[in-house]
Amino acid sequence: MMKSSRREFLGALLGAPLVVASGCKAMRHEQSFAVSAEAAPEAAITPRVTNYNASGRALIVEGKTLLVALTFTTSMNQLSGSFPVQFEAESAGSQSLTEEQPLYFYPAGDGRSFRTFLSAPLDAIADSYQLRVTARPQNGAQQQASLPYSVQTGAYRQTTLTLDRNFSNPSPEILEQMRHDFQTMLEIYQRRTERRWSKPFVRPVAGPDRANFGDKRTVNGTKHYRHQGLDYRAPIGTPVHAINDGIVALSGEQWTPGQTICIDHGGGVFSKYLHLSERHAHEGDAVRRDDVIALSGNTGGQRPAPHLHLDLVVNGTHVDPTDFMNTAARLIELEG
Repeated sequence: MMKSSRREFLGALLGAPLVVASGCKAMRHEQSFAVSAEAAPEAAITPRVTNYNASGRALIVEGKTLLVALTFTTSMNQLSGSFPVQFEAESAGSQSLTEEQPLYFYPAGDGRSFRTFLSAPLDAIADSYQLRVTARPQNGAQQQASLPYSVQTGAYRQTTLTLDRNFSNPSPEILEQMRHDFQTMLEIYQRRTERRWSKPFVRPVAGPDRANFGDKRTVNGTKHYRHQGLDYRAPIGTPVHAINDGIVALSGEQWTPGQTICIDHGGGVFSKYLHLSERHAHEGDAVRRDDVIALSGNTGGQRPAPHLHLDLVVNGTHVDPTDFMNTAARLIELEG
């Protein structure tokens, strides 16, 4: 029998608490800078912070994304950071787990200003957290800063569903397949590659979405989990478009998602397209924004009605695709 929390279940599958991307070493490339996490800082820095939300406050809603700019008094030639956030399982007495969320920085061009996305996972514990930054100025010693941010609970719906019993009470064989699928995606979402997108993200299909990201679902009266993606209305055979430029990181079949494609857009941003009837892009393919990569369908162990499910993962965390697309568009506007 699956545990009542999806996150708790996945952590149990791996035999340890789930810490997303905590084992990922930051990579140096054109768009971000990495420093050693082991080196002790010799001084403290306090960059000027700009929060690109309506209020300008250091506040993030679970499942949402906040664009933040850090401006230093001098040029930096190395920069890294993380935003660790705790989340909790739904079952009573469960231990809280942590999503480390290593950050990707987008230089503004002057060597002093950098932008990044902060996000909070679904089921995040409403509390105060610290954005951690490690930097090395030109001709200077490594320094660190801790910047406070608050996370608050979002307003999401409660829904009930009746699905195939194997989804809520899987056999040992299906459970093993779920474990394998989860491990595959965990390894993919840990990757940090060069940013490949420079234009706003686009919708994957023409049909409307169901505004169901973050829904608190009860399936078959026993299994409780959060809906970590967004569903779009799409009859079988509807062309599915890449939401932005990237490299196909996965093209195959998984038990719950069915026929699936995952695109690495670089900068720690990934999109995953579920329940496809046909896949027209393969692992390693370079795809452009709005390319047709697949046809929608109803594949997968849930035996769903025809639709397209889109996951959008940033810094290892599933986020609201619509909210992130708007936030990314703001970054591109600022880059002008």
